[in-house]
Amino acid sequence: MLLDINNSCPICGGVDCAQFIGYYEREVIDENGTYYKGFPIARYLCRGKGDEKIVKDKTFSLLPYQLVPYTKYSIPFIIKSMKLRYIDGLSTYKLQDYLASFGKEEILSISADQLLGFKKVVMDAIHKIMTTRYYQEFEEKGFNESTDQGLLISFIEFAEGFECTKVNPCIRGPCGLNYDFYINGGSYFKNAYFLFGTPSQFR
Repeated sequence: MLLDINNSCPICGGVDCAQFIGYYEREVIDENGTYYKGFPIARYLCRGKGDEKIVKDKTFSLLPYQLVPYTKYSIPFIIKSMKLRYIDGLSTYKLQDYLASFGKEEILSISADQLLGFKKVVMDAIHKIMTTRYYQEFEEKGFNESTDQGLLISFIEFAEGFECTKVNPCIRGPCGLNYDFYINGGSYFKNAYFLFGTPSQFR
């Protein structure tokens, strides 16, 4: 996320509290199917300079806004897969074949269960938006949809055309919607929910 952690630690809110302590690596697959075996994720240490009730020496990670917690598939990859399935109308078999053509088969061999998992991630995001009511323009479309497929199509079209103007330069597309949702929820100041996936503090 695009956070100014020097002015406010995400854990305790303290100024100049968060200390960079290194990286851990995770697998990532971007929207082009490019596989990164060891994508670096920055880790920090909260030294408890803000809220005295916070336990000192707690660590946290800063996950880029393109990624989903606890999965190697990026937001653009998941949305692209759902667009191919529900808007372009590819069958599960043809979609699996198409995605596997991006790279090594053992890396991008997507099972039917994984595709259902992608759908669940997106449906969960839709329900978060409908519950929070942050985006009236989507609500107007969403409330008129009676099927999951209709909701998915409306959401994908909405997400792909979205622009988050709360940062400069603005972030466009599903990643922009992801960041905007987090900011609307109060970001780390209010322990906000992520639009896609669930951070560790809510597990």
